[in-house]
Amino acid sequence: MIKLFLKEYLDEMSTVCRDNQNNVSIAVNPDSERQGHPYFKFYNNVYYGDAAKVVRILFNSADYVENKNAEDQKLWKLSHKEKKLLKELLSSPSAEYSDMTIWEACKFEWNFEYLEQSINLDKYVNGEYDKDKTFTENPGYVHYSLEMPDYLELNFC
Repeated sequence: MIKLFLKEYLDEMSTVCRDNQNNVSIAVNPDSERQGHPYFKFYNNVYYGDAAKVVRILFNSADYVENKNAEDQKLWKLSHKEKKLLKELLSSPSAEYSDMTIWEACKFEWNFEYLEQSINLDKYVNGEYDKDKTFTENPGYVHYSLEMPDYLELNFC
């Protein structure tokens, strides 16, 4: 009999978009050790495990997030063409949530994973959580009403 013991932290991860045509994906993967500064990840492959590059981008501003990359993927500074693709993807309809863009789905999925509690999609979309201090005082909460920054202007912060 073989016994296998694994000790690792399993963070929740949600792939919000896979674009097979351009071989890229967008995911949220909140780290409970990092408070505030909510961000999403953009990979240069539809499967994050096969990606050679990843970039973390803030929700609330057009800035990259510097982060030690445990997966040995190169940090990726997007070209103008890649920024344009990212912006187009985020503005496109979500395959998972009807009546939502990928941008809106990213915000919802981030909150769902980060807050580690069940949040109601309808209440989120209706802005109820945006008015609740329990959520708004949490630096990691991403408001539904948050407009997408102009990611064509991405900079390192």
